[in-house]
Amino acid sequence: MILPVLLVLPVAAHADPFRPSREQQIQLGERAAKDLKAKEKVLPESDERVKMLRSIGNRIIAKLSDKDKNWPYTFDVIDKNEVNAFALPGGKTFFYTGLLSKMKTEDELAAVVGHELTHAYREHFASSYADAQKRELGLAVLLTILRADRNMVTVAAISNQLLFDLPFSRRHETEADDRGTDAMVLAGFNPTGAANVFRMFQELKKGGASPEFLSTHPDDKNRVKRIEDRIKKMKVTWGPLKPLPWAKP
Repeated sequence: MILPVLLVLPVAAHADPFRPSREQQIQLGERAAKDLKAKEKVLPESDERVKMLRSIGNRIIAKLSDKDKNWPYTFDVIDKNEVNAFALPGGKTFFYTGLLSKMKTEDELAAVVGHELTHAYREHFASSYADAQKRELGLAVLLTILRADRNMVTVAAISNQLLFDLPFSRRHETEADDRGTDAMVLAGFNPTGAANVFRMFQELKKGGASPEFLSTHPDDKNRVKRIEDRIKKMKVTWGPLKPLPWAKP
């Protein structure tokens, strides 16, 4: 029971030397996005899917707090049959056409956008990276570094692959679900879309086609129920779900 106290007290006095700064997160995201665009086929901004994603993304960003909206967000679509989406540190967000083809409504798309933007503006990668680094160090080394108040983070030392592979905690995923749902509601979307999109992911997993989107997400059977319960507590009536222009009837 002594260990957590030893770890917390030195950190409280100084900024976490293992946590990438805002500027470092932006640099990491820009570097990874540049490399990704060089390797993958990114749809042109004239494509209706890109236009829709950016329109929904901008609607949600406009309703965030001044602090949370103050990141260099961008939205792009990768032409690849993967059921996946992610936001890099700093806010550069990518959706795959494989995921967009599975979605039926703008509200479902808004749910995933809200979820991914939460990961970015709540700086979940920075927290996860810092936690992972601390777990790898012995207590004596960790305390020495913390007392020295040294910045242990360098952009060059963090690989692009780590940006994609480092998993978020269950707490981060729950926060992304909750804040993402709240953000889409503030932007005027029907939150039923959030429950529907996660229900769709569950069905894909049952069929043996586990979505790449969920590969680093916790397998929480109560996820849809949590969202539905949250919707009931809002006690608000929303308009009908709005079909995406490319969705099949």
